[in-house]
Amino acid sequence: MLVDNPAGSDHTRLELHSADVPGFLFAFTNALAGSTVDIRQASVETVNGQARDLFWVTGRDGRPLTSPDRIQELRVAAVLVKQFTYLLPRSPELAQALRQFRGLLGQILAKPERARDLTNLQSPEVLETLAGLMGVSRFLWEDFLRLQHENLYPVVVDVSGLNAAVSKAPLTETLSAGLDPTAPIPERIAQLNRFKDREMFRIDLRHITDKTSFPSFSEELTTLAEVVVAAAAHLALETTGDVAPPGALADIPWSIAALGKFGGSELGFGSDIELIFVYDGALNNGVDNRLHGYFESFVRAFEASIHARQNGVFEIDLRLRPHGSAGALAVPLDAFRSYYSPNGDAQPFERLALVKLRPVAGDPILGATLLAIRDAWVYSSLPVDLDDMRGLRQRQADELVPPGEVNAKYSPGGLGDVEYYVQSQQIRWGRRNPRVRATNTLDAIAGLAAEGALDAARAEGLIACYSFLRQLIDALRVVRGNAKDLNIPAIGSNEFNYLAQRLQLSSADALEAAIAARMSQSASVWDW
Repeated sequence: MLVDNPAGSDHTRLELHSADVPGFLFAFTNALAGSTVDIRQASVETVNGQARDLFWVTGRDGRPLTSPDRIQELRVAAVLVKQFTYLLPRSPELAQALRQFRGLLGQILAKPERARDLTNLQSPEVLETLAGLMGVSRFLWEDFLRLQHENLYPVVVDVSGLNAAVSKAPLTETLSAGLDPTAPIPERIAQLNRFKDREMFRIDLRHITDKTSFPSFSEELTTLAEVVVAAAAHLALETTGDVAPPGALADIPWSIAALGKFGGSELGFGSDIELIFVYDGALNNGVDNRLHGYFESFVRAFEASIHARQNGVFEIDLRLRPHGSAGALAVPLDAFRSYYSPNGDAQPFERLALVKLRPVAGDPILGATLLAIRDAWVYSSLPVDLDDMRGLRQRQADELVPPGEVNAKYSPGGLGDVEYYVQSQQIRWGRRNPRVRATNTLDAIAGLAAEGALDAARAEGLIACYSFLRQLIDALRVVRGNAKDLNIPAIGSNEFNYLAQRLQLSSADALEAAIAARMSQSASVWDW
């Protein structure tokens, strides 16, 4: 590649010689169009598979490029585009990948101080990661490019960081180092959320570029959520401490318990964070009202400490607490015990939900007490009402799925059938078999099989259905960037075809057959 300013010319001349790469001219000209460089003339010739591309360019002032920095940017940009377009066939959606790469390069070229980014991006590993990312999730990429570039760009160029999972202790240390103890609480909240967003992006990127398995991806997201929830709780305590009533109310034991996918260590792309807050009100020395207000303020401060980037993505959900949205944000221990008891107000579906309860922050002794209360009620001698579960699943299908649509979670044969069935069997067998009380669905199936509650074929079928439907839902969220819309796209649509690519199936027909087979098998679990 040659870049020079011929004597007497009012243009800078760029000459490239390389193997012909489809899409290069489009990508390069469009990238420069978004920068401060104008292409005045171009000549493209291909002989025996070798391309000879000539470009005559100027700055926006119409003059040749004389700054060494600007010439270097042009040189590196040309090499970068050539390398990236060579990798495009590895992207699942070529046109989208090309458009999104153009956006990144144009943004970098528009700001000379980002010239170093071009050098970082020349790494083959980085380019391969970008090729995969750009053709997968429009939402994830737009979020990175438009909202999070300064914060998340280092994740893409950190090859070693993308190739390995990060355990809880190092994550906690990194977060602690990034929280300035002298900064005001609002600034520390911002620091916490920048950490959360950066780490979520790293974990999501590991997943969509196939650097980790789906179970490992869920485990990594769950670990991050545990670290963030614990840190947010301590920030909330500082906030609440400013309005704490007299006495030692701040020393009252409290526990935060996870439910749902978080409780099961099964978080996926776009999962929300379901929680219950409990405090030991028996130690309050007769200041019930003040204690109630203190912990209500604590939970509100906690909610304000975690910012969801997108509806449903790492969004705090407290609706599974006792009495739902009508109940207190934080529940006294005695009220928790009374609600989840044979004579309490909890509904049958809440017995299913409590199977997933897992303390994740706060006082460990109180957390163990919550588990004991859970076990005494969920795994009691009360019969399992399968008819009620079937009725609940039918109501979900009727009320949550639009007519004519098929929902991967709520329609008959959706993920809900597998989860509810497994939970019903855990309740049935868990009284005498603690091994089946796992909060993780796959662990629960393994425990049920080991205790003889499921034969090998049935366990294998449940695992296959659950794994496929989880990955289908995850792919829907990645492709759409919408955590709530789990309706399967119309067969034959571009979105359906794209979904098949994301799931690494050979064709749209293969996806159609897989959905039909797995949802039929899942719907039949109630007849086993």
